[in-house]
Amino acid sequence: MKIVHLYKDFDPPVHGGMEHHMALMCRFQRQWAEVEALTCSRSWRTRVVQRDGTRVTEVGEFGRFQSAPVSPAFPWHVRALRADVAVVHVPNPTAEIAWLLARPRAKLVVRYQSDIVRQASAMRWYGPVQQRFLQQADLIVAASQEYLDTSATLRPFMGKCCVVPLGILPEEFAHPGNERVEDLRKRYGGGYVLFSGRHRYYKGLEVLVRAAKSIHAPVVIAGDGPERARCESLARELGVAIHFPGMLTRDEVIAHLHGCDVFAFPSTERSEAYGISMLEAHACGKAVVSTTIGTGVEFVNLHGQTGLNVPPREPEALAAAVNTLLDDPAKRETMGAFAKARVERDLNAAAIARTEYDLYEGVVRGSA
Repeated sequence: MKIVHLYKDFDPPVHGGMEHHMALMCRFQRQWAEVEALTCSRSWRTRVVQRDGTRVTEVGEFGRFQSAPVSPAFPWHVRALRADVAVVHVPNPTAEIAWLLARPRAKLVVRYQSDIVRQASAMRWYGPVQQRFLQQADLIVAASQEYLDTSATLRPFMGKCCVVPLGILPEEFAHPGNERVEDLRKRYGGGYVLFSGRHRYYKGLEVLVRAAKSIHAPVVIAGDGPERARCESLARELGVAIHFPGMLTRDEVIAHLHGCDVFAFPSTERSEAYGISMLEAHACGKAVVSTTIGTGVEFVNLHGQTGLNVPPREPEALAAAVNTLLDDPAKRETMGAFAKARVERDLNAAAIARTEYDLYEGVVRGSA
């Protein structure tokens, strides 16, 4: 069987959640099938490259509009697909429009990551396109039952939807050594509360900044993005001492995760569909405080088992939940141990790749 995964970017070089998931699926599914990827190149040139052992065709583009590549050649490459199964990771207007124009013969599996939220105005023209695209899907795979149950976009297509969670490779998050962890704790002034990820509007970092004055430990907000400058300015305005170490390497992220006492995930919008960084914290044995926003966040962080969930946009509730775990080491360690075992048992990307592959086979046989 030949499988082609389609998205706008691949990991590497773009280190995003969807890009990383697609790269992991390609890596493991190469054991059982011929696997390639089709993306855009972030330049005007089209090229074929090897990314993490996967053959990737990166199609030339003229730039990006609301994050979607403008690539007139993409439909031609979709039409030229010689595959049994095409797995289109969405939202992905470039690939969705290209599919409708090209009408390739491959079976269509849609890996549905999230609804369109912030670009709601674009849904006036994009919504009908997406609906027509989803009508042509042979199978739609969502990452959590919670998201599937609350997605107005997927409601008309429930009969061809199933749920397969996203996962990580737990072995990548082995303890980096006590010396390195202790160095971080000394740098930040003891056990600390950590957020690590892109500083985007839906991450709720302003809420974490406002909660920090009531939290019983130093707060570290790692990463970078459009909201970083505003959060740093707010912290100065409130007189709250928060550490902003900036972008971290993969090894630095792992060390920070092992060094923290609690991981905070204060997202406020439905754009936060899942929360891979919470799985990474769980893989390091850390309890998480996250929010109830009606998405896969509540699947990833099981309230009372792997951490605590609080209402979004409420700094006092966030601080209280974090303090509950900070003040009860036995409780947070029990939750962290349960979370680590759950990731290793149920959310290992290698096993998830096989589950997805079996679904593709079912689509090809007509039995999915």
